[in-house]
Amino acid sequence: MRRTSTIALVALIVALSACGPTSTASSTGPGQTSAPPSVASSAPSEPLSSPSPSASAPITTLASGAALPACAPATPEASATVAFVAAGNAWALDPTGTSLTCLFAVADSGPFAWGPLGDRALLGGLEVKGVGDGPSLAPTAEAYATITWSRPTGKSIVYAPGAGASLEKVHLDGTANEDVTPLPASTYLSVAYHPSGEAFVFVVKQSGVDSIWISSNLGKTPGRLVFTEEGTRFGAIGFEADGKHLLYAAQHDDNHADLHRIDVTDPTKAPIAWSGPVGPMILDIQPGLETGTVAWTVGTSCKDSVALAQSPAGTVTAMPDAGGPTRAVGWLGATQLLVATGGCGGRLDLSVVDVSIGSIAPLVSGVDAAAVRTPVPTPPARLPASVATLGSGFS
Repeated sequence: MRRTSTIALVALIVALSACGPTSTASSTGPGQTSAPPSVASSAPSEPLSSPSPSASAPITTLASGAALPACAPATPEASATVAFVAAGNAWALDPTGTSLTCLFAVADSGPFAWGPLGDRALLGGLEVKGVGDGPSLAPTAEAYATITWSRPTGKSIVYAPGAGASLEKVHLDGTANEDVTPLPASTYLSVAYHPSGEAFVFVVKQSGVDSIWISSNLGKTPGRLVFTEEGTRFGAIGFEADGKHLLYAAQHDDNHADLHRIDVTDPTKAPIAWSGPVGPMILDIQPGLETGTVAWTVGTSCKDSVALAQSPAGTVTAMPDAGGPTRAVGWLGATQLLVATGGCGGRLDLSVVDVSIGSIAPLVSGVDAAAVRTPVPTPPARLPASVATLGSGFS
């Protein structure tokens, strides 16, 4: 049962004058962080991927029945917002199943998370590969606990190296990395940028207790948004398109999951957007392209995961008759959601689901990783001039 903890009287104003130089081209495009062991979080650190194909693996097949052609790398059409890895290459496909383009070779798909403009992909080893005019970055041997693109254009990446004791910012223009750690003596579990790029929100564990904070994009002036005195574990996080509402996953002390939606200007209230039964966790959160629309995946593991979606019309199971695990990959339009079926060591089948009418259109089967390269909404929402961080204390 959810219980209310003591409200922490902490105040924060995140403003440009307090942050130093703002990374206006900073940060989930859709999808962003890794998970604590007990409550999983948003992609990209736990990607939708499976082992590399072998000679005996099934052939990747388009909905038309055609196999993939030979790869001839090219710049994709802007409408080709479905991305996947197959046959050792990244591909882009229009949600209608047309405009198939081979993008580039992939040695390690890693998080396979596309930047907010859809022109650069984050792969394993912090490697970035661009399409068109998108920038690239050579791979490293760096390991990380959680990672996210900056916003609104994706000129940097913020990640927690190793086991997650700090936060680092990598710039794609080659300038030196920055230490943007907001809180010492903490383990960083999840991180996500505000749409404006002026701030990021993060989940930390301190002395065994989880909490959610917000800071400037340089890690300055951190303020606590949500905390617990009842052992709640926080996982996936993400801002809605309006920049005012934060979505977060909470696994409460009785082991049931809630999807909370808070107004960051008044976090003393934590409305519940969805409440689950005892056992399953919220494995990821995919904020929609419009405020009030969100998709998420629930399950005890990848073997029983279910993709759900919520819009002003209500909450639906994305593919109720899938006959296997499903996962929300990301949004292709206001009501179009890319959903993956399978995984868990096997390959993935991708479909486009219109959550407003329930239509399901198969796209491609037998892929190794999947993502969307849908550009984020523009203009980006501004950070509220004064972000009160009294802390909801909901647990």
